[in-house]
Amino acid sequence: MRHYDSVDKNELAAILAKYDIKLKDDINYRLAMTHSSYANEHNLSSNERIEFLGDAILGLLVAEYIYTNFKDMPEGAMSKLRATYVCEEANAKYARELGIDKLLLLGKGEEATGGRNRNAILSDAFESFLGAIYLSNGIKDVKKVLEKEVFPLIFAREEKPFVDYKSRLQEFVQSEKRSDLVYVLDDVDGPPHKRVFTMTAVLDGIRLGTGVGSTKKEATQEAARIALEKMAVLE
Repeated sequence: MRHYDSVDKNELAAILAKYDIKLKDDINYRLAMTHSSYANEHNLSSNERIEFLGDAILGLLVAEYIYTNFKDMPEGAMSKLRATYVCEEANAKYARELGIDKLLLLGKGEEATGGRNRNAILSDAFESFLGAIYLSNGIKDVKKVLEKEVFPLIFAREEKPFVDYKSRLQEFVQSEKRSDLVYVLDDVDGPPHKRVFTMTAVLDGIRLGTGVGSTKKEATQEAARIALEKMAVLE
């Protein structure tokens, strides 16, 4: 278990450097990474207040981006588009892309029950992290993160909302108190410039679903989607 003051500053600085953000002071980031379960165990402040701030900033910047870049889109469609890319599953994906799931400070019980992979916790952590950037460096540096992780997805939007099927399957497996979910690479086909990957989701030796995609990540998502569909978990 990490201590409150032991969030790895080098790891934190490396994450920020990917977005051309300088680490000025880590105190806001330590607060942002302190989940309520850890805060309760150590009599500390949790990230709930800074998450509230980050949520507002994220909503504002995404709304501004949509308003500026989709000039003919009506209000209702803009709201729907924002909700697609600012939601629990999407935010959790951004948190994993940043790598802040590794920095989270969790209580012993939350850690033991898979809290580090739980979408709700990761979503709050992403918003908290944005709040920390805002307090430490200002809104322009928050925008640097969104310009790499969020805005490109909005610009290249699909008709259907983003769903992180892999995370959803992982959460379902954990809720059933089973933990042997793995993804197996079955096949790689095609020339080097146009690979086709085949991945299968396997739980306790049972092949739940097989997906195909142009990357391992894409094939894994498809495998998880098919697995959820077969188990009648997918809405």
